[in-house]
Amino acid sequence: MYKLIKLELKRNKLTSYYVALAVISIVMTGFLYMIAIIAKVENDLEFQKYETLLKMHTGVTFIVFSVFSVVLFSKFVIEDYSRQKALLLFSYPVSRTKIFCAKIFLVVSFITVGFLISTLLPNSLFFITENIKPILSGSISIQLVQSQIIRIINFILIIITTGFISLRIGFINKSISTTIVTAIILSVIFGNVLIGLSANIYVFVAVIILFVIGLGFAISTNHIINRMEV
Repeated sequence: MYKLIKLELKRNKLTSYYVALAVISIVMTGFLYMIAIIAKVENDLEFQKYETLLKMHTGVTFIVFSVFSVVLFSKFVIEDYSRQKALLLFSYPVSRTKIFCAKIFLVVSFITVGFLISTLLPNSLFFITENIKPILSGSISIQLVQSQIIRIINFILIIITTGFISLRIGFINKSISTTIVTAIILSVIFGNVLIGLSANIYVFVAVIILFVIGLGFAISTNHIINRMEV
């Protein structure tokens, strides 16, 4: 598996995606502070609550990374299983399932790490500056931090789920645009639902169920690839 992942990295350069990840992280940090400042200036009591502020920031980051994930899935899966490139992939002396799993693992790892950087880094910086020179009133409690960590885990699982479902739908016609549109629709739906809910065990169980469904879509895509003829 490790050799296959290294091969994928050689075949698909990720430099531009690293740059995109850095830009997203900077933008999302600025976005967090912008919401806080606007809430204070406009005296918006709801968004002056840390819980609401973090929900909004994490939700917007989720939508960004949902689209980002399907762009990567499209590059590593849909593009690579077009007729010309599929001939090369199917010539490898390893099973198609292993190649597909290597691609999925690479994309999921990249998106997971990227989402963590784009949420935990801005959150940590914001918590530090709020303790030094606060923008908002209130206190940052351990419970708040714990809830945010659980929320981030939930969103990561849903990002992966959104990617798997969108990939399966887009793979039917090898359509990148269909994949991206599906991801946008799903991310808006899932994002709004998660933002409106508290981070508790019931929400986590529901997220796990959706994640299992997403895995089913990924397995279905793998079955299609195993039956492909070129």
